Amino acid sequence: MRAVTHAAGASVSAANYHFGSKEALLRETLLRRVGPLNERRVARLDALEAEANGRPLELETIIEAFLRPVFEEHAASVDATARFRQVAARIYSDPPEVVSAMKRELFGPVATRFIAALAAALPEKSRQEIELGFQLTVGVMVHVISGHLVTVPGQEESECECWAARLSDESVLQQMIAYVVAGLRAVSGSGGVAR
Repeated sequence: MRAVTHAAGASVSAANYHFGSKEALLRETLLRRVGPLNERRVARLDALEAEANGRPLELETIIEAFLRPVFEEHAASVDATARFRQVAARIYSDPPEVVSAMKRELFGPVATRFIAALAAALPEKSRQEIELGFQLTVGVMVHVISGHLVTVPGQEESECECWAARLSDESVLQQMIAYVVAGLRAVSGSGGVAR
């Protein structure tokens, strides 16, 4: 807590007064960053569903509504996004229990909305298949936003950075949408997913 307050130019007592604990400070920090992103995701999905007037959305449209706000956030604040990358990767890859609980709180409602839209778009898939596909989608997103796109195992770092530097955010987004959509269509219960 001392390190955090020192970096913020604040006192430990002020942080304790306003937040009460390290966990509450972390929650508010995550909410400040993730809240607007999730609001944009849900607003996009709401608008698309209203426009569809009860018809299921195209898979590509749903995935774009989920991913595009991340890319817009990156474009709007490259420096802040670079700092948040490590936090995002840690939240998803190795969360302590307190962070797991926050993750469920912060991302649960958004996941529920998008899983429902995916289920409507893929009626032939079971709920478990949709949920697995969504988790894999999140994994791809976290991999990209955490900066791992430029580090391909087996290649020299300079080689990866060379081709990755030529990719625009829009190009990466469109490739991710195509990749995720194909993956969602390919997920099947025959690979050990319970029906």
